Amino acid sequence: MDAIAKALAAQVGTPLISFARHAVHAALMVLIFAPQLGAAIIRTHRPWLQIVRGLMLVGFTLSFFTALGYLPQAEATAIAFITPFFVMLLAGPLLGERVTIWRWLGAAGGFAGMLLILRLGADLSPTGVGFALVTVACSIVFQLLTRKLSATPGEGTTATVLITALVGTVVSALTLPLMPVWGGWPQAFTAAIWAQLIGIGVCGTVSQICLVHAYYWSSASFVAPLTFLQIVGAAVAGWLFFGDLPDPIGSLGIAIICASGIASMVAETRQASPPTVAKP
Repeated sequence: MDAIAKALAAQVGTPLISFARHAVHAALMVLIFAPQLGAAIIRTHRPWLQIVRGLMLVGFTLSFFTALGYLPQAEATAIAFITPFFVMLLAGPLLGERVTIWRWLGAAGGFAGMLLILRLGADLSPTGVGFALVTVACSIVFQLLTRKLSATPGEGTTATVLITALVGTVVSALTLPLMPVWGGWPQAFTAAIWAQLIGIGVCGTVSQICLVHAYYWSSASFVAPLTFLQIVGAAVAGWLFFGDLPDPIGSLGIAIICASGIASMVAETRQASPPTVAKP
């Protein structure tokens, strides 16, 4: 999804990309689930939290897709992935989860990795970095609210995903006049562009459903580090599609962020597991 958005940003602008991501998302949810669930598809016990979650996702989408227009995909993704460390730390005071020494060590390592990526002389666009940091702020609130809603009795996955998509669709629609090609669409768009816009929405829908289910079945502190695999995917996609490769120091920073997240997850998992007793 991020690679397609980066490729399309210069052609159609971030507002339309964000609108497509959320509108296709909402349409797919209605088509797939409305026949079975009816009005329950949008029933919620915490409407204001749902709306704020939706606003955070559209803020994340607009800021991150804009950042991709200024930054290589791997670096933009790595900066955004300082988020899981804040989620692991804030899950303690805000969600009642225990904050262990491994989370603090992981957060310190992740922050050090980000500083290596943002170091002086890295030749990264300040505008792109700014939008990436806005992405971090939106993503922190979004992930914490996802966990909070997943733990609310009677709060359905479909309602959470659909309300988020509807909020994103409305807010993104309000930004469409900011498009650089506002006066020339949709006539100027090729079939390939429309296919890519729809593809962004499909990827977004699948990822949201998976994310909500992941937080339902496990804790925020366990799920968050697993998402570091996305940095690897971003680096590969950036190289394959755009010929972008991080410099050695930037690569080291990315590796430290990934290693810190995965190490803290593994350490916590082992610490939480009961000792194995050998059977006679």
